Amino acid sequence: MKRLLTVVALIAFLTSCFDAPPPPPFISGREGETLQPWSFLKTDSTYGTIDTASGNPAIVFYVSYTCPYCKAELEALLKKSDSLGKTHVYVVTNAKFDEIKEYSKEFKLDQYQQNFSYGIDTGYTILKYFGIHGVPFIAVYNHKHVLKQAFNGVTETAKLREVAAEN
Repeated sequence: MKRLLTVVALIAFLTSCFDAPPPPPFISGREGETLQPWSFLKTDSTYGTIDTASGNPAIVFYVSYTCPYCKAELEALLKKSDSLGKTHVYVVTNAKFDEIKEYSKEFKLDQYQQNFSYGIDTGYTILKYFGIHGVPFIAVYNHKHVLKQAFNGVTETAKLREVAAEN
C-alpha cells in the first residue's frame, strides 16, 4: 500500500512539472473600439489626456501601486522602451496622489516622458470602461487607435510590440 501511494504521489508530482497549455487570449469585449481621450491626474497636479490624434500606437497600462507584477511589467517596459518605437504607454492607476509620486520616483518616469505618461484615473473611467478586476491590465491600440488586444497579467514586451504593429 505504501508503494502504491508513493507511486501515485510521484506521478502526480511529475505531471505537475509539465507546462499547462497556454490560456486563451483575454477578451475585454472592447476589441475593435477606438481609443478614448481619457484624462488622468499627473504628479504635477495638472491633467493629461490620452492622445487620440497622433497616429501612433498606444498602450494603456493599468497598475496598482502595491502589485509586484505591475512593477515587474513596468520595469520590463522601461528597459525596452527604445524598442517600442513611437508607441506611447499610458501608465494609469487609482492610487493616491502621494503613491503615484513615489511610483514616479522609484521608476524615474520623468526620464521617459517621450514614450510614457502616468497618472491617476481619478474618475475610475478606464477601470469602469474595461471592467478591470485584476492588474496588471494592458490594452494595446494600433496606429489607427483601434483596440487590438487586451492582456490581464504579465505580458512580454515583444508581444505588446507585435500587437501594436497590427493593422
